[in-house]
Order: sequence, then C-alpha cells, then structure tokens
Amino acid sequence: MRYINMDQLKLPDNWQARSHIALADGAERINDHSDIWRDLKPFLMEISHNKCFYCEMVQERSDGAVDHFRPKSKYPWSAFRHSNYRFACTFCNSVRTDRENGKTGGKGDNFPLVDEAQRATCLDTEQNENPILLDPCEPDEPGLIDFDQSGRPIPRYSEEVHAGRYRRANESIKFYHLGHSDLVDTRTILAVSIERKVKAAERLFPLTESGNVVIDNSFKEHVRTLANCISENAELSVFARRILAGHRHIEWVDSLLCSA
Repeated sequence: MRYINMDQLKLPDNWQARSHIALADGAERINDHSDIWRDLKPFLMEISHNKCFYCEMVQERSDGAVDHFRPKSKYPWSAFRHSNYRFACTFCNSVRTDRENGKTGGKGDNFPLVDEAQRATCLDTEQNENPILLDPCEPDEPGLIDFDQSGRPIPRYSEEVHAGRYRRANESIKFYHLGHSDLVDTRTILAVSIERKVKAAERLFPLTESGNVVIDNSFKEHVRTLANCISENAELSVFARRILAGHRHIEWVDSLLCSA
C-alpha cells in the first residue's frame, strides 16, 4: 500500500451534478445508479497507475472494482462521494478464502471502528469516527504496514509499544487480504530479483573507476532496473523499496533511495 493523492482525481464533465441527482433518489435506489462510481474507475486507475489502492498489484488484465471505503450499505450518504472511492482488485475487495492456507480475507462491507458507539449516522458525524482499516488516501497510514524478507506483510509497530497502530495494521492486513499466498509469492519473486540485481551491480561498482564504458553501462543498467522497481508506477513499489533499503549501507544504494 502506498499513498494515493485523491486531489489528483479528475471528474468527468457533469459528474458532480449526476451524483447529486443519484443521492437525492434515496438510499433504497443506490445500486440503480452504479454508473456513477463505475464512470470514475478509469480516473481512479489513472492516479494509481492501474494498481489496486490496497495491494499495489497492477490490474491491466482485470476488471477490478470501485470500492466504497465507507461501505454504501452502512453509509448511504457517502455512496456518491468521489472521495469515498478506492480502486481495488478482487482479492482485496471481495471476501474469499485463500485455498493454500485456508485464511479468509477481503474487505467486503467490513468497516470496523475503534469505538462502535461513534458510528456515524450522517456525513457530519463521520469526522467523529476512528476507523481501524488503514486508508491509502491518508499519507500517514500506508507506512504502518511493513514486510519481512519473505514478502509477508507485518505491522511496522510493536503491539507492546504502539497497540493502536499495531491493531490497525494487523486488521488491515487481514481485511485487505494482503497476506494472500499469491501476493506473498509474487513479492518473494520480486525480492529475489532485486537481491540479484544489487549483487550484480555491487560486483561492478569498484570497476566503474577504470573508465571502461562497457562496465559503466552494465552497472548503470542494473541500477536503472532497481530504480524502475521502486518508482511510483511500479507494481509492489513499496515492498521493492523495503527490500532495497536492506542494502542501504551500500553508498550507491543509499543514493538511489534518496533520489528515486
């Protein structure tokens, strides 16, 4: 998960007026106006570089879905608010069971709060809620999830010292199905690829002082590949940066992380 700036979201002409009309049609007819959020899907995909807001997997060959961060079944007044939309893949958005480990995940209509007594009853009272699920559109929240070397998502903060942050990360990993075996396997493959590139580049680095153009170009190509892995538009870029940061003691790696 990485921060998605919703201020960059473009709205089609007349979309706002259509959303107001749909809202006025009543809560019981929300699904009759599903074109309102479907019409924003390509624009949501654009600001995330075609990646699921939650797991950062590219969805070029998948239909994906427009998720209501606050579920429309519980928050009908926010069903047509563009700020409530998140582009999500099927694994993160739909409740399903991982056949490999038997664990069930997927957001569905889940939206747990720290204090259920503060559940909003209208738009104005949403600000009183303290959601448990991390929101990729809040800049301080995606970083609460970290990864181990195997690609498994883990809370960044310990339960003993930061119980609230730990709980939010742990519950989000579960509800967004970020530990799905297919995702973990994909991260593992990426980690292995990054490790190989770092080792190859590190072998060449001392030789770049010789003035050999072939060596220089080979080193630069390895570094370019690593830079592409951690770029904003790359699949699993946050995890890639996490793996590369494990080599930050290498000067050229540290320089790359600071500049890319």
